[in-house]
Amino acid sequence: MSIYSVKVLLESTVIPNLYSSKTFEETIVLVEAANDDEIESKIHRHFVNDTYENADGGQTTWSLVRILDTFETIDEFEGNINFKEVYSRYLLFDEPITADEVIELYSLDK
Repeated sequence: MSIYSVKVLLESTVIPNLYSSKTFEETIVLVEAANDDEIESKIHRHFVNDTYENADGGQTTWSLVRILDTFETIDEFEGNINFKEVYSRYLLFDEPITADEVIELYSLDK
């Protein structure tokens, strides 16, 4: 099995959206897998929709939008490394925007 660095894009959906804002999260996690199909399967099983009540009394749901990139690491790791986060940033917008527009705007798929 190899260890991969996997970059994904998550999207926050807020109902009701009182502020007409949009939030995405770009994050990189480590995943141990035998091949690309296993990476995709593990990512989709790990990043299931997560819904909770927000501070405004509405619902916030975080969803996986897309796997943006995978890169096989060459380093040796000890212990369980699956889904250890190595990087994350939130992308906040004051108006509605689509995931495709965010990916293009920030060149996230490059």
